[in-house]
Amino acid sequence: MRILTIGNSKSVEILTNFLAENENFLVFTTLENTNANPVNIHPENIEELKDFAIANEINLTIAAGNILPDVDYLTAFGESNLAILTPDREALKIASSKSFGKKFIYKNKIKTPKFAFFEKSNLAIEYIKTAEFPLVIKPDGHSETETAYIAETFSQAKKQIEKLFQRGNSKVLIEEYIYGKEVSVYVLSDGFNPIIAGVTANFQNEISLLNPSFIDKSLEEKIYNEIIFPTISSLAREENEYTGILGFDIIITPKNDVYLIEYNSFFKDIDCEIILKGTDENWVKLFMDTIIGTLQDNFESPFSIKKNDEYFGAFMLQNNIISDSARTLGSLKNKLVTEGLSEKLLQEAEKLWRL
Repeated sequence: MRILTIGNSKSVEILTNFLAENENFLVFTTLENTNANPVNIHPENIEELKDFAIANEINLTIAAGNILPDVDYLTAFGESNLAILTPDREALKIASSKSFGKKFIYKNKIKTPKFAFFEKSNLAIEYIKTAEFPLVIKPDGHSETETAYIAETFSQAKKQIEKLFQRGNSKVLIEEYIYGKEVSVYVLSDGFNPIIAGVTANFQNEISLLNPSFIDKSLEEKIYNEIIFPTISSLAREENEYTGILGFDIIITPKNDVYLIEYNSFFKDIDCEIILKGTDENWVKLFMDTIIGTLQDNFESPFSIKKNDEYFGAFMLQNNIISDSARTLGSLKNKLVTEGLSEKLLQEAEKLWRL
């Protein structure tokens, strides 16, 4: 099996190294400093990448990380009958643009916090004068350096709004703050039948836990029925079938109401390794079944992907991601603290998650 990974994010590095561990795979990548064979082609140079895939008889190409919406890998590779895991460019808009995604969510009556978008700083500042705090402030596009900011006061919000516009953001999202547990749910979708690949609990984008105990079967079904299936089926009705990996950032309130915050077009950096290693499946087969539309044939339900019997957790340490596994949750926490996880951060996360 010959595999090519395209992208330049940390999650691409993690996926590439994960695939390269298998001696039956010959893995190529556009990313430097991995355990795979480097390809000196820019990730946005579609024609050269396609020619490389043809010349090197690549069986599977994976466009990973934050995929740019104006780069149409699917059409270019599809015209040459090359198997590639990547969403359709139109379907991808729900993940690449928060404004597009939010409008899609609202139109399809999926529960989400109250929100407003602004293209001018003065209008955004005028809006927050009468808003109820705290507020969440974000740039419209996905960014590795600019993430969600929770403003407790008017002055904090004003400063963050001005900063985002000064950095060249064309749109800013201001969103109602919903208190609750933040989770990311990742699915594999062949365009019609989403299969849940894993659930992670996130705390401040610094620590992540795979398959947290507070997500029981009934809550997982509620998330699927109220958020996941309506998203995939609505895209299919619009003839914008989503094929590939799709992440759902969700807030679960103390009353178990579920709010969809936004979509992600791939695994988040902090979640990538624990999802890949925490799933007891052949990922390359999963990817190929997703591409050719036979994903549902191998699973009795959307919840039947096999999970690894170990706990997995990950945390950020000086821009590096440390992940580990253990047989019990207590030993996992001890291992992560030994690796360098702040005990204070862990205690704050535990308090929120109520583990």
